[in-house]
Amino acid sequence: MSASEPPEPTELHVCHRCLVRLDASAGGVDLPRRVRESLAARGLTERTRVIASGCLGECPRSRVSVLVIPEGGTGAHLQLIDPAKDGEDLAEHVDRLPRA
Repeated sequence: MSASEPPEPTELHVCHRCLVRLDASAGGVDLPRRVRESLAARGLTERTRVIASGCLGECPRSRVSVLVIPEGGTGAHLQLIDPAKDGEDLAEHVDRLPRA
């Protein structure tokens, strides 16, 4: 990557299995859209990519597992989010990540 190329966006792999296991009232399958809206509200759309994934192996009760792969690809980690917060907790976390 040259100095003029933008860094790869932070990838947010949202566990689909967690989404379908949520109570219907939590609106699980609609959560990725709400996450994108929260990211957009913070101006993070250009530096993030929301991706549906298979099971991430962490099955939290009433939470959703998200694998966060930061810009540059190092420091990947699992973040558990609260679906009732419509992705705002994840957007806040991403906003605090160091930039590549």
